[in-house]
Amino acid sequence: MLTQHVRNGWYLGAWSDEIGRTLTQRWITDLPVCFYRLPDGTVAAIEDRCPHRKYPLSQGHLDDEGILQCDYHGYRFDGQGVCVGVAEQADRPKAALRRFPLVERDGAIWIWPGAPELADESLLPDTSWLTDPDWTHVHGVVPLKARHLLLLENLLDLTHETFLHPTSIGNAAVAATPIDVTVDGDRVGFSRRMVGIEAPPFYEKSCGLTSPVDRWQDGDFYPPGIFVLNIRVAATGTEEPDGFHMKVLYGMTPGRGNETHDFYALGRDYLIHDEELTKFQHEQQLAVMQEDVDALEAQEVMYATDPGGNAESSIRSDLAALRGRRAVAKMLAREQQGDSAPRTRASA
Repeated sequence: MLTQHVRNGWYLGAWSDEIGRTLTQRWITDLPVCFYRLPDGTVAAIEDRCPHRKYPLSQGHLDDEGILQCDYHGYRFDGQGVCVGVAEQADRPKAALRRFPLVERDGAIWIWPGAPELADESLLPDTSWLTDPDWTHVHGVVPLKARHLLLLENLLDLTHETFLHPTSIGNAAVAATPIDVTVDGDRVGFSRRMVGIEAPPFYEKSCGLTSPVDRWQDGDFYPPGIFVLNIRVAATGTEEPDGFHMKVLYGMTPGRGNETHDFYALGRDYLIHDEELTKFQHEQQLAVMQEDVDALEAQEVMYATDPGGNAESSIRSDLAALRGRRAVAKMLAREQQGDSAPRTRASA
């Protein structure tokens, strides 16, 4: 399975509330990145290697004027990454830091670790619900010791809910209901319509619904690392726009080696001031993610110890996951060939 990382694409680098005036290191696509805020509040992200002797700049310090100092030999850099001198010495070497393109929007910080001139903000999906006053959400990040493509396939093939999550979000209806798959340039989408089914425990408790219910899942993968799932649950026969609506955002960000930052946000448009419901949903989200982490880390061991690449078996429900895998492989191939133009833009 492909383990190289696409760099010409957007990844979720951090949540806005993670980054302040403290230097924060996070590995992204095998690159060490140092995040911090400048005095005007804007976020900077630099490669976390001092150009002098490669010491991690995240182990240095930031002064009140936004000057970052390497605490190994005193190299000092301004907010544009230009070396402005060396502490206690007269030298002013011609040195600069690599700065990564960033977009901070709706409480999320998106990073483009590849060629800066290709960074295209229009490729990002709509995340306005993260700050919409008619919605509420929880968010965080979970470490995953498995390659990002395993998480990608986990999200694009939700039939696993039947088997991994039977006490929360899954039941037999998920695996029994086929999906429709669409491909638009690089983007891969799927839709599943479950009608007149038993309400899974999570939705029964979250929405106060009794069976039968209609449950919809509409997922979109924005390569190389963003997945958005739209969920609707309602008493059977209820027509749109009525019902209970939720959204889940996953930022699948490759870290160092075969490790992944599993960013998540879970939102809803009902009972938005119910703090007990928010706590329950957050606990359930983390419990579901832990079940996925356990499964994916077990998979990682199997893939890592199968260098011959034994043939895989696939069935109809794998279609979206296979399309997602193919989309990432095509992006990587284009990048390696020097052709990294985007193939699709996110809808507004």
